[in-house]
Amino acid sequence: MPDLTESLHNGILCVEHVSKSFPGVQALDDVSLDVREGEIHALVGENGAGKTTLMKVLAGIHPKDSGAILLDGRPVSPQTPAEAQRLGISTVHQELSLAPNLTVAENIFVRREPTRLGLIRWRELHQRAGELLAHFGVRLSTAARVGTLSIAMQQIVEIARALSFEPKVLMLDEPTSSLEEHEAGRLFQLLRGLAARGIGIIYVTHKLKEVFRVADRVTVLRDGRVVGTRLVAQTSMDEIVRMMVGRELTQMYPDKGTRRGRELLRVEGLRLAGAFEDVSFALLEGEILGMAGLVGAGRSEIAQTIFGYRRKDAGRIVLDGEEVAIGSPLDAVRHKLAYLPEDRKKSGMFVKMSVMHNLASANLRAYSRAGFVSGRALSRAAAARVEQFHVRTPSLRQPVSLLSGGNQQKLLIARWLEIKPRVLIADEPTRGIDVGAKAEVHALLRQLCNQGIGVVVISSDLPEVIGLCDRVLVLHEGRIAGEVAGDGISEEAIMGLATGHTR
Repeated sequence: MPDLTESLHNGILCVEHVSKSFPGVQALDDVSLDVREGEIHALVGENGAGKTTLMKVLAGIHPKDSGAILLDGRPVSPQTPAEAQRLGISTVHQELSLAPNLTVAENIFVRREPTRLGLIRWRELHQRAGELLAHFGVRLSTAARVGTLSIAMQQIVEIARALSFEPKVLMLDEPTSSLEEHEAGRLFQLLRGLAARGIGIIYVTHKLKEVFRVADRVTVLRDGRVVGTRLVAQTSMDEIVRMMVGRELTQMYPDKGTRRGRELLRVEGLRLAGAFEDVSFALLEGEILGMAGLVGAGRSEIAQTIFGYRRKDAGRIVLDGEEVAIGSPLDAVRHKLAYLPEDRKKSGMFVKMSVMHNLASANLRAYSRAGFVSGRALSRAAAARVEQFHVRTPSLRQPVSLLSGGNQQKLLIARWLEIKPRVLIADEPTRGIDVGAKAEVHALLRQLCNQGIGVVVISSDLPEVIGLCDRVLVLHEGRIAGEVAGDGISEEAIMGLATGHTR
């Protein structure tokens, strides 16, 4: 591990021996690092390593227990996010915090609107917002309601808001989790431009390729401690992975299946006005079927329609050879169809409830007698699932919100197994989780597939689609542009279909 003492006098932001604990958890343990003027400093580590806690300490959300924070050589200790922003530290969190009923411009300058005589100067507000958004090269109306935008566009608005504070230090937590490749490329160009202007950038990501694409230095955290800091030009992905997980990660993707069974699911002529048209495909036992495409192509909408969250306008859904009427998620569950949503915290889990109650929520009847839930039966079953899926939690009564992203995702999969599903649709199953947890989720999905459950994986991560799926449907503007399988699954083939260049 490099000596950071000297760098503490050179960095625009210096963290020296900072510790932070929560009941039963030492989240940060004697953490020291610095961010230099004009550099992009990546921060990586498995979920639960302390990355988000460190960001929240710097952002004024959590007070540190000990240690020092220096900004431009002066000790600071922000107690609120507003104070951190006034000091010059802006943060873009992974969980978006926009007001859906306000416009893009209002969200960017919320509570800081330009005024005259107590009245908002609307023209100036929209002009300033437009100037910030112009850096991204996207067509986005500053008058659009944020709630009508895609997650990718909302992410851009969130970043624009952080930049509106003209920060000395900009912290970004998984900023490309909802962006397509070309959008991420524009973000990297923007970050390089900001660094050239002297802004120090902390870049938190689970996508290690991004570290080597955009960062100057990288610091690895594990179990709340700094494992080491490296110049990106002088390290390798293998070394970073070893530092993160404390071991060799020999296989990111499990071996693909070779045996195909009977047809589990057939979709014929499915249509949802304004989202997708004439979608037809089949899913067989023993295969993982991928769905790829650019943001807005209709992938998530197809999954939500099959699951009954959206009402189809036309088409048939056939399960195990019989047409079924699915008008709600409850209908889908009755037909043994499970869905892992893209946003697990907002749509997939009861984050304030315990691990035990989340596990039982899909099938409470299994633990009920005469209308009452048997706590003993529930606890016994939950303990078995936690052990089976290697969910790391200090207690079955731990609120789900306190688990890492990888453990939340494994818990969500375990919960759906309570209904003994025939088909599992996983929308962005590894978004926002670390490299070690990704490998576990990949292995788990393949294991379920080998047990006879039909698995559909929707993912924007092309290496994941290529490494995990046996067959891939590619969507373009709401229609299936084509299918690739076996050795034909490649980045070039998928992107050609996704962009409409090939069919």
